[in-house]
Amino acid sequence: DLPEELDLLEIRSRLKPEDYTPFIIVSLQESTRMNGLLSQMRSSMIELELGISGALNITDKMETLATDLQMNLVNALWAEKAYASLKLLSAWFQDLLLRYEQVKAWTAELKLLQSIWISGLFNAMSFLTSNMQVAARENKLELDFMQNRCRFYNIRDPNEIRGMPEKGVNIHGLFMEGAGWEDGKGEEEGYIAESKPKDLHPQMPICNVFAVHNKDMDWNAMYHCPVFSTAMRGATFIVQANVRMDPDDNEIRWILAGAALLTQDD
Repeated sequence: DLPEELDLLEIRSRLKPEDYTPFIIVSLQESTRMNGLLSQMRSSMIELELGISGALNITDKMETLATDLQMNLVNALWAEKAYASLKLLSAWFQDLLLRYEQVKAWTAELKLLQSIWISGLFNAMSFLTSNMQVAARENKLELDFMQNRCRFYNIRDPNEIRGMPEKGVNIHGLFMEGAGWEDGKGEEEGYIAESKPKDLHPQMPICNVFAVHNKDMDWNAMYHCPVFSTAMRGATFIVQANVRMDPDDNEIRWILAGAALLTQDD
């Protein structure tokens, strides 16, 4: 069943003026986007039911929706309100429910979750920008001179995380394309490596993203890795991330391989 829209009035009633941190603002923006999508889906489904029952004349929009439902495709009007995705309708809907549960949990607690499923956000870049805003305010630095830095743990299950990170945020839900990933030993960070046979999109470990001043950003033995929402790449570009390489490795190798991070594996 389609979940109920989030009660933004109730959520805002629990917030004091000083509670409106960049992360809370993002959670409210995500809630608004989610409500817009749910509203569009609900109204179009109700119209279709009324059309089928004879209470309304069948329109082209209704016929298109009915065809899409039969063909397991995401309706274009829904896609306009949604996010980049290559999934068929059945998988897309299950994905939508997971996204809903995350934003529901986020707004219920009104504080940052231990790890954010970056794939489940309408606007991942807005969340990453908020991370820089928080760091800039805490350190009295200008936002224009901040950038995010990534450090991958050696765990993939968010349930294994104990508490909030010392700095920045934890994110999960990334996949590698065009390469593989070699986990580090102990506390050492892993590094980009040759992909393994039949493993097109290996799941990446949980990533700690923290903001640093431009002058403190070190790209030594790092690949300038593009991050996209889907394997279509192109307009789904989100951000460029630093991905560790073996010290003897050459970045050109991964550029030629087209190595990139994706927030969805299909």
